[in-house]
Amino acid sequence: MRNNAYRVLMVLDSLAVGGTETHVLSLVKGLQALGGKPVFCGAGGLMYNSFAQAACPIHTVDLTAGAFLLDSSLQQAIRTLKQIMRYRKIDVVHVHQTPSGMYAAMAAQELGIPVVFTVHGAYYPEEQLIRTAQNSDAVISVSKPVQRDLHTRGITSLLVPNGVDPEAFYPLPSHELRKSLQIPDDANIIVYASRLAWDKAIVCTLLILAAERLRSTELPNLHLVVVGDGIQFSEINEMVHTIHHHTGQTFIHMAGTQTKIREYYALGDIVVGTGRVALEAMACGKPVLAIGNHGFFGLVEPSVYGQAWDYYFGDHDSECKATEEAVTEALKKALADRDALKAIGAQGRSWTLKHFDIHKIVRRMGEIYTSVQARTQ
Repeated sequence: MRNNAYRVLMVLDSLAVGGTETHVLSLVKGLQALGGKPVFCGAGGLMYNSFAQAACPIHTVDLTAGAFLLDSSLQQAIRTLKQIMRYRKIDVVHVHQTPSGMYAAMAAQELGIPVVFTVHGAYYPEEQLIRTAQNSDAVISVSKPVQRDLHTRGITSLLVPNGVDPEAFYPLPSHELRKSLQIPDDANIIVYASRLAWDKAIVCTLLILAAERLRSTELPNLHLVVVGDGIQFSEINEMVHTIHHHTGQTFIHMAGTQTKIREYYALGDIVVGTGRVALEAMACGKPVLAIGNHGFFGLVEPSVYGQAWDYYFGDHDSECKATEEAVTEALKKALADRDALKAIGAQGRSWTLKHFDIHKIVRRMGEIYTSVQARTQ
């Protein structure tokens, strides 16, 4: 790899809309800016066009778990992966998910190509996590809790956070989207962005109940916008319809999957989220109430930036369990002073861009690519 012209194969299960996929897209663009030549491999999805528009070559290969019920299918996939690696003259394979990463690491190992494995959370199946790590030349943790968790499993990892592209996430007006959703100009707006599955679906349910309570008492002009899809979307949507029928009011907006998430962050007086969503929203100048898979953290303001990062905004560690009461009180307190929220949003943007700018993260990633290739030569 000369002159930073890294030929990196980015491997994901699919191009579904999500934090990991968005991070990889940011990496792709950042590497290209340094003269790198990233290539994508994995199943398709709603983010296909975003990768294509970034001029990233795409090899569509189904590497999801259901594709390998037969051993012959797995062997064919590994042959296909090796063909792609040879054809693209890949220098480094960078995997992010399992089972796709496990299969790509196996193929790369047969060709003597170094593998970097980024672990994005605590949701990986144990056997796949360990096997992929064993077949990798470097393992990266996106947060301190993930790094600690890997350490307990005997896996040494480098700490490299998710990066945010300042050219993709920045403050902007929301008049048109607000109008299309029929939300009044004087409304208090909460935005929640997440996959609606498992623990994050529970957080969404708590948030809906809190919004219903606040609208019936202190904040009669409150609106909640939920961005995301998942296996529990239908039941949450049914819950929303029941609330609207019961109250005779429409104030919860189920937006589903959105590729232009920045426009939805712009709507919010406050964004409820965790992990990468928190970083993206803060880069857009929005205050964040951090609640994640692990539990409740609270309003992210300057005095707790370090702790918020240590906990990955409630996604990988937390202050306490999330409850309807805790969410209601935190929102009530935060929305009582919208001017203070705007100031917190501006401060959050400065902090996020200082520490998580994708260009800084990409330079660190380049150092890791160079290191693993040097060790395998």
